[in-house]
Amino acid sequence: MADSRFAISSKDGIQNLKETASNDNTRKSTQTWINVWRSWAEERGINPSLEENSAEVLDSILQQFHAEVRNKRGESHEPESLKVMMASLDRYLRERNYPHSIIKDRQFQQSKKVLEGQAKLLRQEGKGKRPNASSALSIAEEEALWENGKLGSSSPRVLCYTVWWILTQHFGLWGRQEHHSMNVEDFNLCRDDRGIEYITFKENPTKTRQGGLNSKRRQVLPKMFAAGCPRCPVGLFKDFLSRRPPELRESGPFYLAVIERPKREACCLRSKGSVSTALIR
Repeated sequence: MADSRFAISSKDGIQNLKETASNDNTRKSTQTWINVWRSWAEERGINPSLEENSAEVLDSILQQFHAEVRNKRGESHEPESLKVMMASLDRYLRERNYPHSIIKDRQFQQSKKVLEGQAKLLRQEGKGKRPNASSALSIAEEEALWENGKLGSSSPRVLCYTVWWILTQHFGLWGRQEHHSMNVEDFNLCRDDRGIEYITFKENPTKTRQGGLNSKRRQVLPKMFAAGCPRCPVGLFKDFLSRRPPELRESGPFYLAVIERPKREACCLRSKGSVSTALIR
């Protein structure tokens, strides 16, 4: 019998593909809120298995849950957290083939009203305004960081912070996951027709851009051009790579931990009072 063009998949292999389609952060969020639900249900003497309730019974239970749910400190959640909570519970039920959606179906209209009312009250109390949200760095503030040596290449740690800063700006990186997943081989050093150096970045799947059938690609590939000055982003990038161990200059995790005083240079460091440029994971 001739070899088949089609691979043979086991049940475990199919299940692994299903799990790959689900984002790790989404799974963690779902489990977190299910744990909250179960803690509340057990404290109230209610069956903690959501999927074992009929739509009518579950709608009634959720009305009470939405009114009483609190965080570990006994405080009300942020309105956005309540929205995530409802989505997580609905996802849990959907994964267990529950015949109704607690978000979309009219059988859960009353529990949705309670949650909506709770969110409105919280916003009236000032919740949801994100008082701890970070503000953008002004031009003057960035200039002060350069002037005070907080940005630049004066030490391995400062250089590491600076590379993080310039990559965030030039390649539109949003959060720590994007930085954490980067590898050296994701970057390419090129030259344009005028001989000016620039760097391109090949993006990996992230929380906001996970890949899959509906993967959205950037319309324009971002480039980081050399500026020919002490603050040149390409120059700082190349300096950063040159300080890595030789075996990790062309591949491996992009960010490595800074070793301030490696053992092999301990004596030299004591005499010079300098900081090592060695970088290691």
